[in-house]
This record gives sequence, structure tokens and C-alpha cells, in this order.
Amino acid sequence: MKFLILILLPLTLLSGCKYAMSPWETDVDCPGMWVPDNIARIQQLEAQQGVKDSFKVAVMGDPQMRPEDVQDAIEVINKRDDIDFIFLIGDLVEIGIKQEYEWTCKALSHSNKPIISVIGNHDSLSYGKEIWLKTFGPFDFSFTYQNTKFIAYNDNKYEFENVPDPLWLKQEADLEEGEIRNHTIGVSHIAPWDEQLELSLYLKFLNFDHMLHAHNHRFDFWQLQNVMLPHYVVSDVRDTQFGIMTVFPTSITMENCDPACVPATVRIRIPN
Repeated sequence: MKFLILILLPLTLLSGCKYAMSPWETDVDCPGMWVPDNIARIQQLEAQQGVKDSFKVAVMGDPQMRPEDVQDAIEVINKRDDIDFIFLIGDLVEIGIKQEYEWTCKALSHSNKPIISVIGNHDSLSYGKEIWLKTFGPFDFSFTYQNTKFIAYNDNKYEFENVPDPLWLKQEADLEEGEIRNHTIGVSHIAPWDEQLELSLYLKFLNFDHMLHAHNHRFDFWQLQNVMLPHYVVSDVRDTQFGIMTVFPTSITMENCDPACVPATVRIRIPN
């Protein structure tokens, strides 16, 4: 009888507590991060402001394990009235579990601007895929803002099969009848892999004219010699690092912010 009481007592105490029994849960407290809702906020902003001569987007990447740096970067971006929204390009977490997502989301919750999140390879570990679909939205999506189409795609090839989807990319990049488009900008966590640089050529063939990435944890800005499609890679957020993209009707410029912002210069990359 005493043995039975010793077993039942801890279970009785735990049944009255509201805390996570396991890190492998997929119901994550990340209010405000649902991508379709943030796209709706951006499009509402466009409806209010009308057509602009240019617009700016903040670019962040790889905030994993650095919630304090994420919050610092958000606070710097919040003070900029000229930035319309933020692209957060993957690896929000390290091993894809609930607590990590909630740490990052708490830091991101201080943003006064819409945040568009793109899945990274670390976001896809453990139960990260299920968490992402529930909390952020689809792995592949697109939207148009100020006559510029943004196409975000999943290219985490070790965590997913057959990515990116070339047919989906073509369908999204094709102009619709009567559509006016200044730019087609691609966004993915990882730039084309060294062994798959033909992806840059394919994206150029589809009339993408600018790309945004993260993953390498340091600033880079390159285009292949025979392709001439700019691939901008943002640093991780340590020490309040982020990028700023300024989009004009006929051109796009990039800045590296550390946290002071300086123009980024594209380099010509010669394939091996």
C-alpha cells in the first residue's frame, strides 16, 4: 500500500500543474508570427500609403540561441520609420524544439513592423517542421508589394526531399496577364550550394533579378560571372547585425548594418 501511494503522489501533484512535460510539443506560444497575417499587414500598409518611389526592407538571419541580440536588432529597426517590414531568413532556433521557438518569438514580439519568416535548416530539426506549419505557415509562399514580387522557397535539402521545386518557382515567377512588375526577388535560407550553382542560372532564366539569403553567418554579396544574378547573404544577428534592402522601380541596393549601415558591394564570383 505504501508503495502504491509513493507512485501515485507524484502523478497527482503533476496533474494539477500546467507545465510542459516534454520539449517535443508542437503547440508553441508565438503570437504575431503567422506569415499570412503579416503579409496582410504589409498589403494594408500599401493600401494606406499608395505607390511609393522606393521602399526599404530589413533583412535578418540566424537568430538561433541569441534572443538578446535579436531583441537588440529589433529595437534598432523599430526606430527606423523608413523600413516597411522585416524578412527573417531562417534558423530561428538551433534544434527545433518548443522552448527555443518561444525564446526567439519573445524577442521578436517587440517588433513594431510585420515580420516575414522563411524556414531554415535548423528550424526543420526535431519537431520543427510541424511547429513551423502550425506557427508560421507554409514552407513556400509569395506576395507582391509595390509592384515587386517576393518568392520565398524552401531549399533545405538535407531536411527535405526535392527542394526547391522548380515547377513551383516557374509558376510563381511567370507574369500574370496585365501584371505590372518592377522586380522578382527570391528569398531562401541557403544560397545556391557550390555543387548546385546551376540553380542561380535557372533563377536568372525565370527572370528573378535579386536574391536574399542567410545561413553562412557572415555578410556576403555575390553574383556568378556568367549569370549576373545578385545573391545577398545577411550575417547572423550577433552584435546587432542585419541588412537593409532599398527597392527602387529600376534598381535595388543593399546595406550591411553592424549596427551602423554601410553600402554592400556585389563581387563577381568565378565558379570552380
